[in-house]
Amino acid sequence: MRKSLSMLGTASVLALATAASALAGGVSGRVTDASETIGLNGATIRVVETGQTVTAGRDGEFRIAGLPAGQYTLRISYVGADTRDITVSIPTDSAVATQNIALGDDVSVRENILVIGQRGAINSALSRQRSNDGVITVLSSDAIGQFPDENVAEAARRAVGVNVLNDQGEGRFVSIRGASPNLVAVSVNGVRLTSPEAEDRQVGLDVIDADALSSVVIHKSLLPNMDADGIGGMVEIETDSGLNVDGMRLRGRVAGLFSSLEDEFGMRASANYADNFMDGRLGVAASLSYQERVFGSENMEVDGEWDEEDGIYFPNELELRNYEVTRERTTANLNFDFRATENLNLHLRTTASEFSDQEYRSRMEVKYEDGDFRDDLSSGTLAVFEATDFGIDRDIKDRLETQSIYATDFGGEYFMGDTTIDFGLSYVYSEEEEPNRIDTEFDNGFENSEIFGVDGANPLRPALRFGINTDEQAFYDPSNYGLDKIELTNGISIDREWAGQINVRRDNNWFGVPGYVHAGLRFRNRDKKYDGDLEVWEDDNDVFDLTLADFPRTVDYGLADIGVTGNPFTIRDFFFANQNQLVLDAGDSTIESQVADYNMEEDVFAGYVMGSWDIENLRITGGVRVEQTDVSTFGYQLDEDSGNIEPVTASDDYTDVLPSVLARYEASENVILRAGYYTSIQRPNPNEYAPRIFINDDNEAELGNPSLERLEAQNFDAAIEWYPNNDSVVSLGYFYKDLENVIGEFSTDDPAEYPAFVNNLVPGVSEIETYINLPQGEISGFEFNLHTSLDEFLPVDGLLVGFNYTWTDSEATLADGRVVTLPGQAETVWNAIFGYDNGPWDLRAVVTERSDYLDEIRGDVTEDRFVLDHRQLDLSGRYSFTDHVQAFVEIKNITDEPYVAVTRPDGIDRLEQFEEYGWSTVMGFRFTY
Repeated sequence: MRKSLSMLGTASVLALATAASALAGGVSGRVTDASETIGLNGATIRVVETGQTVTAGRDGEFRIAGLPAGQYTLRISYVGADTRDITVSIPTDSAVATQNIALGDDVSVRENILVIGQRGAINSALSRQRSNDGVITVLSSDAIGQFPDENVAEAARRAVGVNVLNDQGEGRFVSIRGASPNLVAVSVNGVRLTSPEAEDRQVGLDVIDADALSSVVIHKSLLPNMDADGIGGMVEIETDSGLNVDGMRLRGRVAGLFSSLEDEFGMRASANYADNFMDGRLGVAASLSYQERVFGSENMEVDGEWDEEDGIYFPNELELRNYEVTRERTTANLNFDFRATENLNLHLRTTASEFSDQEYRSRMEVKYEDGDFRDDLSSGTLAVFEATDFGIDRDIKDRLETQSIYATDFGGEYFMGDTTIDFGLSYVYSEEEEPNRIDTEFDNGFENSEIFGVDGANPLRPALRFGINTDEQAFYDPSNYGLDKIELTNGISIDREWAGQINVRRDNNWFGVPGYVHAGLRFRNRDKKYDGDLEVWEDDNDVFDLTLADFPRTVDYGLADIGVTGNPFTIRDFFFANQNQLVLDAGDSTIESQVADYNMEEDVFAGYVMGSWDIENLRITGGVRVEQTDVSTFGYQLDEDSGNIEPVTASDDYTDVLPSVLARYEASENVILRAGYYTSIQRPNPNEYAPRIFINDDNEAELGNPSLERLEAQNFDAAIEWYPNNDSVVSLGYFYKDLENVIGEFSTDDPAEYPAFVNNLVPGVSEIETYINLPQGEISGFEFNLHTSLDEFLPVDGLLVGFNYTWTDSEATLADGRVVTLPGQAETVWNAIFGYDNGPWDLRAVVTERSDYLDEIRGDVTEDRFVLDHRQLDLSGRYSFTDHVQAFVEIKNITDEPYVAVTRPDGIDRLEQFEEYGWSTVMGFRFTY
């Protein structure tokens, strides 16, 4: 099949390339603002006489091919500017005329609302959205700078249809239209990013600093010339180009950060440079950003279930957690764009992002399930236990996690008459590392009939209770907690991908209809692996006889009395100074070190053919993509009882034929209708597919499933967009995704229900936990978006409002027949934006809200985990002293909204996780020259 695919794609590419007409003329140029300094990405250029329509690229450049000698009228439109007609003459059939076009009022850049401030950001975004063949949402760099966004994920949160999953109060993973982050592709300048995460394909967008961006484009529909593994959509991160400016541009930002919960300061700085040389032929753009943020969170969790005795509900295990976090982000971009000749453009684009997360976690685990329930002392919401064998653990995590993403792309475009050939070669390297992580555990099994209790009067914040004073004193006495073990972890996950592609596009009149035919070939070679080394060290010989009292420390923790916690700094010093006197648990160390290791190699060969035709006001774009996937994986089978460790390999190959068609109809000058159908896939995650097998001493097996089928989807879109004036849009969209081979977790102790692959890999086990393909699922929903200026309605100039709302529904049928919503899918997500942009002032307030959602699927609905709804208010303000200097202040999470997850064992929301972060602020200056 691979040979057939290669032959088909090669034939299509060569046919288009050799069909180029040497005599085809045309017109090329650049669309800018009136000062001719800012290229207008997304401007539409239409040839009135032929109907041919193109869209200006990222630097405002455009090219229209296939025009014979003659005089033509170009009609240029851009949101925020009046439509303009320009006459251009092509002297001969082979000539390419040059026509640069300036739009808007002839004013200074700072006063030009076409390109700066909130209005400029909206103009740029709406122009690109309006002209695109598919459904996209665009966030420009100015729009991103309006909000206190730490990273790309938080910037994307403002877009319609996007829900962001947080980590420690910061946005991390992006969900689009209810689809899991694992179903969302991420790229930088057209280069697909790989994931530093060891278990998944999802890319955490907290790695990339928001200051390093030019724009973010969220693609919600796919065309055949795009990778097919993006069921939810694709997030395209764009960095700057030196050809997008006339003359040097230098932008900088310095700021201080403050976190209210930890009462700590941090800093943020960035610099962006762009210029062009050689009479505008060589563009150079570079950026560097750095952020250090010191913050924390206070957390309370329930590990396990809520039990019930005599009508009183209590947690099996209550955890009190305090986090102290220092996060650093460094992002650098260096781009070269070179117009080598009139017909050849070359580029080299590089991106490097490094993210470090130093986390100190102090945790207390109170295991009520180990105690004897005292019904004579329990009443109402108070559950009381006698400590005949009552376990309480105190542990300290000292972990530095680093994530790195490096991407390099070399490519170009060659224009040959009415044919354009583009090519590219890219390399992406992602890595996640935990060097010398230390987890230290102290424990105490109380056996002296102490009385401990827990009060669930507030089921979201259960409270510790005690019997007599001596019980409470024993509970908090650090000398009662002996050193159990110290775990030393070194783990590294690496994900690399080489990719190459060549595409040929021919623009012409096809049977009297203007349009183009596009074909291409693409190859991706991916290698993803994880290698972990975990050592379990114990003081079995009682050389030291240590307790928590030997490493005392206190932390600020407002949810309860957490008592004395361990000191991670003195523990680390002690461990490395005395490691040779501790005892290594070789058995546990070997199992824990190898059970998670794997290697996956994946090759994807793709080819496509597509076309686009403008039939008066209707544009139809469609075609077919074929992808051939070859995958091989390696893991280990570990038997805890026998101690045997054996390597296991698996492989698979399959072919997908993926048609798509999109239609765009201009019902009037201001109304656009869209409809689309496309197919897409998602390959299994490594943790789901890799043949990693662990059999415990009870003959129970946890294993990946190398027989998993990829998830397949048929996607439908429909939308109507109304642009009532130069700076407004109202849109309504509908989407539907029909999913086949949904991947879900599966566990059973009935051998008759074992999938076939289990009996092939581990015959005779008593119970299994694995992954299987579920029959089907679906996602559907509506999107509403409104952005407008209020100048026409109010006597005050500069007021802007925006509102977007997404309603989503989904369902999947589990192996036991239960119907659930897809994890991570919130039913409603909305943003309300209020802005003022006039003169030197630029103010904005935004409210973001999402409803609750299913987070984890467990045994039944009484055990499932749900994340409750969240509403957040952010404010920002900017004041421009001059064209070059601006002060700003940003306040995030003003109302200190917590993160709350629950289970519902009796239909009541009961604590699974409660975490609060406080508010934070950023204050500083921006410079532009």
